[in-house]
Amino acid sequence: MQLKLIGYREWTETLGFRREHIIQQIQAELHKRIWAGFTEADALPHQMRYDFSLVYSNNVPLSKLVEVVKSVKEISPVPVEYCVGRGDTPLEAYASCDGSVETEGGSAVVGHMDIVNSTAQTEKRGPYDIYVMANELLNKVNSVCRGLGCLAFYLGGDNIMVFLPDVKTAYEVYDQVYVDVRLGVGVAQRPYAAFAKATEALDSMRRDKIIGVRIIR
Repeated sequence: MQLKLIGYREWTETLGFRREHIIQQIQAELHKRIWAGFTEADALPHQMRYDFSLVYSNNVPLSKLVEVVKSVKEISPVPVEYCVGRGDTPLEAYASCDGSVETEGGSAVVGHMDIVNSTAQTEKRGPYDIYVMANELLNKVNSVCRGLGCLAFYLGGDNIMVFLPDVKTAYEVYDQVYVDVRLGVGVAQRPYAAFAKATEALDSMRRDKIIGVRIIR
C-alpha cells in the first residue's frame, strides 16, 4: 500500500516563509499516527518523502488498512489517497500500485541491518560521520536492491530496514555491502511480526558478537 498526501506542497506554500517549524511538527504528527496505526494492524510503514508513505501489508486485511488511512486523514492538513500494489517482489508491488484490493500473499520477509561497532566509531569520530556513513550504506543497499527487488529505508542511528522478496536475497544484499554489518532477517505471515523477528535476530547477533546474517522464522 502507498499513501499520498494530495496538494501537500501547495499547502506548505500557504504558510509563509517562516514555515519549516510548522511543517516539521505536522510531519512528526503524521509519522506518529502512521507508525502507531499500521503496526497495530501488523503492517509495516515507512515514509518516502513525508507526503508519500509506503506500507508493507502482506496478509493484512484491507479493511484494517483503510481504517488506519481514515485515522491519518483526521490529522492531515490535506486529503489523503491510497493504492494497493501487488508483485513478486516488494519493488514490483511498489511499482504496480493501482486499484488492487487484494493483500493476501506469501510470507513477509524483512531485514534489520546495523553497522558493526558504530557506538565506538561514534565516540571516536562523532555522530555526524556515522550519520553520513549510515546514509552512504543506505544508498548502497538501495542500489543493490534495484536489481534484486528489495527496498531499504533508514530507521535512525545506524539502523536500516529492508523489505525483502525472500531469504536468499538477504544473503545477496549482505555479500555486496562494503562495511561490516549484521543483518537480522525475520519471516512471518505479516510484516510487523517479521520485523520483530528480524530485530530479535539482530539483537542475538549483537549479544553473540558475530557478523553476518541470521534468520528467525
